[in-house]
Amino acid sequence: MLIIGVDPGSIITGYGIVEKIGPVTRFRAGGVIKTPKTNSQSKRLYALHCELDEVIKSHRPETMVVESLFYATNSQSLIKLSQARGIILALGEANGLDVVEYSPLEIKKGLTGYGRADKAQVMFMVSKILGIKDLNSPDQSDALAMALYHSHIARPIKVLK
Repeated sequence: MLIIGVDPGSIITGYGIVEKIGPVTRFRAGGVIKTPKTNSQSKRLYALHCELDEVIKSHRPETMVVESLFYATNSQSLIKLSQARGIILALGEANGLDVVEYSPLEIKKGLTGYGRADKAQVMFMVSKILGIKDLNSPDQSDALAMALYHSHIARPIKVLK
């Protein structure tokens, strides 16, 4: 099963793809989609749509994992983040993926044992578990954390005959 995790952002969106075969989860791809701060919000959202759609079409994951919304003190930031999430969720559905959401607290607790772990702790665990030596982007790390978390808690559906 191929799983893509997407860490939404209006300027930087991280993505990470893992493959689960039996009890083993392996790193397949990851990166960030950057949109220029100088572009209008509509241009940034369109660029995010085009680039993430290309990633999905080239890797063909079956499941998309996105963090559920959390409380933010800056309403403008929350609005822009919500718009990016909307693009991401719609792309998942448009490409026929199973779309699931987990809270940041749930993902951090599942990977590090502590729901309030900082980005460095999450990055350390993702690097260790997936054997990635040069993981430099916290956005990619967060996306891989989501995919990794789902790969460990997802239960295969048994079909009864």
